[in-house]
Amino acid sequence: MKLKIKYLTKVAKITKNIFNAVSKEVKPGVRESEIAREINNIIKKKGLKPSFGIIVASGPNAAKPHAKVTRRIIKNHDVVVIDFGVIYKGYHSDMTRTVTIGKINAKMKRLYKTVKTAQRMAIKRIRPGLKISDFVSGIHNYMRKKGFGKYILHGLGHGIGSKIHEAPKLTEKNRGRLKKGMVITIEPGLYIKQRGGIRIEDMVHVTEKGPRVLTR
Repeated sequence: MKLKIKYLTKVAKITKNIFNAVSKEVKPGVRESEIAREINNIIKKKGLKPSFGIIVASGPNAAKPHAKVTRRIIKNHDVVVIDFGVIYKGYHSDMTRTVTIGKINAKMKRLYKTVKTAQRMAIKRIRPGLKISDFVSGIHNYMRKKGFGKYILHGLGHGIGSKIHEAPKLTEKNRGRLKKGMVITIEPGLYIKQRGGIRIEDMVHVTEKGPRVLTR
């Protein structure tokens, strides 16, 4: 278990550093494909491989949770969802950031604030023994009360380790409980068809002392 956490902590740090290196390139006039290529190039230079197909989704493309990279040119007022992971010593990372380009419209700004708050609330509540269905429902209900329930298109996250997707699935139907030692993703998202979407994702280690965020 200690070795697993050591490697997951390391791969999370690598992922965070790659995003920090690339984030300054996310600006008007640059294509989604160019950002994805740069992420992939950095991963290769480190002698590593991506965990899954890199997502760089701008403007209306960001409305798709599993968007494919296109040659769309990033524009001012866009939101850009960047989701990728790396494999290190057989362990996977998974991190999503949403970058805002210039001033975004009022509704997208409210979506961003809601997702950011929902993620912070979720992380603070993480502890061993927490019933997953109640946990996820509580966070989704917060977003519903903000009037954004119809824009919730997926669960709150998943386990991660030697596979990119492991148990537990963080859904409102999962009657299981969080356990000490698990590493999970917390990735609330809201998506408006043909307009854009917001997702923020971090990897979190479940400990007796509370949550430990690995991708910050």
